[in-house]
Amino acid sequence: MKATLLLALTLLVALAADAEKHLWQSDTASCCSGDGQLPVQNMAGATPTPTKPAYDGLSGRKARQLDANGNGMVTVQTVYGFNITVHPAYASKFQRFFALLKAHGYHVPANITKCWAPRGTHVPGSNHYIGAACDIQTGWNRGPQFVYHISNIIREAGLYDGCAFRDCGHIEAVRGTHNRAPNLYASIAQFKTEQATANYQP
Repeated sequence: MKATLLLALTLLVALAADAEKHLWQSDTASCCSGDGQLPVQNMAGATPTPTKPAYDGLSGRKARQLDANGNGMVTVQTVYGFNITVHPAYASKFQRFFALLKAHGYHVPANITKCWAPRGTHVPGSNHYIGAACDIQTGWNRGPQFVYHISNIIREAGLYDGCAFRDCGHIEAVRGTHNRAPNLYASIAQFKTEQATANYQP
């Protein structure tokens, strides 16, 4: 009985993985490059250049950076030289935020700066799951001293400050929890336009 149950469970997992593969291929065919991958954009200078994919096709769950609704994330470079992974709808705002921090003389440690995160790693409904939040912290409300005094910079970038709910160092593009990311296709089009503009400065 146990062997039959184990065999049935194994078969169910294999069928689900195959179905997910076909869904992923059809969902990304019209929005991305020929291999279904979103590009990484390098915004260190005024003209971005592609580097490597933000996710690696169908090689594994950790490599495919998707939100709960299957929306693809993009990985972009900050002015500090390290990359962040966010939803394409919010990439420019977060790049601008990091550029403003640098312009004000703040040092942002790469090792405590995290944005997109897989489901189950933050509070239920977290904006990290949809690529709409970044943390500059080592834990809830624990970050470098400057994160407690940058509300004006966060607002200037068009973002929201986690200090409003006693989580300084958490910055988000949309307020509250259990939000849905904007349409992927429209977001990719907007992202490409913003990143390709020769005179664009975050």
